[in-house]
Amino acid sequence: MCDGIALEGINLINQSLVKAVNHPDLDSRSNMLLASLMGAVAFQKGKGVVHSLAHPLSSLLDTHHGLANAVNIPYGMEFNIEGFEHKFKRIARTLELKEESGAGVIQYLHELNAKINIPKNLKDIGVKVEHIETLADLAIADFAHPNNPKPVSREDFKQLYLNAL
Repeated sequence: MCDGIALEGINLINQSLVKAVNHPDLDSRSNMLLASLMGAVAFQKGKGVVHSLAHPLSSLLDTHHGLANAVNIPYGMEFNIEGFEHKFKRIARTLELKEESGAGVIQYLHELNAKINIPKNLKDIGVKVEHIETLADLAIADFAHPNNPKPVSREDFKQLYLNAL
């Protein structure tokens, strides 16, 4: 979930994403491209819960995959804190956060999303309470969550969607 290549990708994103979105230039866009490559390699190590939350939003509600991931990443990462506190501490240190903890990382993710105009909640992208059961069914059937650092149940997915609503 958090080896050297992942940490370097996180560092590049931290340095470049806001500029690449709000005031793009060649350096910020190049750094984001490199971070994307690093993320693809690091993806093999985990974060499957976020993609399994996102895929159903794309198929059921035609939500752009990147947007679905961005809205869900704070919630999925928060789910993964317990048992992996030491890895979140490393992420927080890489981001140079004052609070070197999982909670600090989650706060950072919410703040980062706000800086690039990513909605905070699923309701802001059209998700309704009546979608939750179907979304949970689709998420548990998704191929990505088995590589999550810890097991995810259908009830976990349901609760994650409710938390993000």
